[in-house]
Amino acid sequence: MLRKVDVINLRTGMYVAELDRPWVESPFLFQGFIIESDEDLTKLRESCKYVYVDDMKGPQLADNRLIRRTPSAAGTTAVGFSQAEKTAFTTDIKQTAQVRTKASANVSRVLNDVRMGKSLDTQDSKAVIETLVDNISHNPNSMLWLTNLRQKHERTANHCLNVSILAIAFGRHLGMGEDELNKLGLGAMLHDVGKMRTPPQVLDKPGKLTEEERMLVRKHPSDGYGVLKLSKQLPPEVLDIVMHHHERVDGRGYPDGLSGDAVSLPARIVGLVDAYDNLTGDSLYRAVKTPGEALRVLRSEGANEYGRELVQEFIRCLGIYPVGSIVQLQSSAVAMVVSSNLTSRLKPVILLLRDEDGENMRPRTLLNLSSLSDDKLADKWGIKGMVDPAEVGLDIPGIVSEEATAV
Repeated sequence: MLRKVDVINLRTGMYVAELDRPWVESPFLFQGFIIESDEDLTKLRESCKYVYVDDMKGPQLADNRLIRRTPSAAGTTAVGFSQAEKTAFTTDIKQTAQVRTKASANVSRVLNDVRMGKSLDTQDSKAVIETLVDNISHNPNSMLWLTNLRQKHERTANHCLNVSILAIAFGRHLGMGEDELNKLGLGAMLHDVGKMRTPPQVLDKPGKLTEEERMLVRKHPSDGYGVLKLSKQLPPEVLDIVMHHHERVDGRGYPDGLSGDAVSLPARIVGLVDAYDNLTGDSLYRAVKTPGEALRVLRSEGANEYGRELVQEFIRCLGIYPVGSIVQLQSSAVAMVVSSNLTSRLKPVILLLRDEDGENMRPRTLLNLSSLSDDKLADKWGIKGMVDPAEVGLDIPGIVSEEATAV
């Protein structure tokens, strides 16, 4: 039985089943939760006027402690989400993974068609982007988390899809409308199709390229533009992204050497997220950087290339601990960031991977740091810093894939 309650009358221990607004517009990760702290109450009072409470799901108060009605059935740990909330997380990830799989298949098909010299039909790509835009609007953290699914034999396809996801998420952060996001996402997904005209021995060469090889690679924007323009199915904004995503506001980009406002905002967005994914992804040219390291590079070097304000907004969009980051806690436990917290950026939702003794956790536990007191954070659960997954021997794509297919 649900009853409507003004937020001013909410108390800790109540189970919030519904809000007066869509869940995606709230700071809460999952639909349905128990109010466990004053911070939860503050968030509810700041974001809602009233909510619907389910008295049958709330906990009881005994000896001034908060306990669940059926603790054994709830399956909670001392600090984690309930089993129901973990199941909701897994379901969300699995649904998002299905969307990503369909999008990945479309990207691979388009790239293969260009490689084989076939005529292009981009109508399916438009439909895929519309689905991505809708999914990111509802599940931005899940989709960003799944950019960690990288397959080495599909490097370019993975990169194109990741750049599209990142661009849509960033465009949404900037307040772009649906039509703008659709064009931005499509241009991002197609931005590297011209590389299918680059000789494979150059594209897949490990190590430093010769000047001649570098010039061949630099042809891919104009090659992609030429191929896509022939299809006569794409709006000029999408073609502009493909042609100009390597232009820079300081005039040092290519192929046309544009500068300042002559480089469109969508082209700059795709150029920026392209650089980020290249820094954090599997690369033949450079060592892989952690998300935090990549953002530090962009903050110090990207202002002249993309514009200082745009770089700063991108950092705000991804957060201090970007989704997918590996962090070490005060206890020496290791976790992965699965959701950023817009109202408390130092307290994201994390997935515990290893305990304080270095043992792999099975099952892995979700923990919302914003639900813990400052004392608990300082003593054990606070983030000490980000770590390189390679240095601690973690297979991030494997972990993400495992969670996405969990029963």
